[in-house]
Amino acid sequence: MARPWIEFLYAQKLPWNTGLYGGARADVESKILSIDYTAGDSSTLIRYPAGWERTAPEVLTAEEEFFILDGSIEINGRTYARECYANFPAGYVRESACSPEGCVALTFFDSEPQLYDDQSVEYDKKDLIEFLNTFDMKWDSATADPSLEWMGNRRKVLKWDREYDQKQTFLFTTPPHIYPDNWACPTLTHPCVEESFMLSGEITGPFGRMNEGAYFWRPEGKPHGPFGTRGGGFTFIRFKYGAHVNVWGKNDVPYHFDFEYNPELPPNLAHLGDAPYEGLERF
Repeated sequence: MARPWIEFLYAQKLPWNTGLYGGARADVESKILSIDYTAGDSSTLIRYPAGWERTAPEVLTAEEEFFILDGSIEINGRTYARECYANFPAGYVRESACSPEGCVALTFFDSEPQLYDDQSVEYDKKDLIEFLNTFDMKWDSATADPSLEWMGNRRKVLKWDREYDQKQTFLFTTPPHIYPDNWACPTLTHPCVEESFMLSGEITGPFGRMNEGAYFWRPEGKPHGPFGTRGGGFTFIRFKYGAHVNVWGKNDVPYHFDFEYNPELPPNLAHLGDAPYEGLERF
């Protein structure tokens, strides 16, 4: 069973639940954005309460990739503040961790996160990205697709896909006042999963306008677009389970900034698609 198509939901409309699935951290709160209940991999928001502390070592059976959305957390003596990133392979030892003021982390697990009994287990050091302060990274304007150069997009690559030798996780920004040439362009399809979380700004497409907290999990082969933005957009993106290739459709699709919110959601999340989120909570 793969993850269902989600395009798109607002994280703010999901309730916070006590604990983390898999049982490794019963003293946090979490929201599952999407999950494969068979394989156990997921995309999750984790909220560490103010004063949270873990003095004993913790070793997970899953890879843990995370990006700090709010607050900060200290792990192994290093402080991960807002917009810091890391990727801990399965078997990586968190010797200690604490969050004096609280923290919200966008977190990805490649299987159900359970605790290892044996804390001396080996991990793949090639997969370790112990710390990135993404705010200090330079923007990269490179693109492999000339059809997208007109948009002026920029990126910061956080994690490289070793199997396909291409970007896998990255920050992506689109400048304001972007729309397709002549207000129409073909749809775009990828032979891999594309996953996105809106950090700030707005992007509008056929499913509606995505603002801060908007999240999608788009399986391979799903046509999407065209997209545009009045004010610009800042997103966290991952490509998974295949090569990132842009396959353009053959016919132009008309574009406008007034698409109504019309999400594609699985039955268990359909109630979240009644209206876009319009409150003040960030996540």
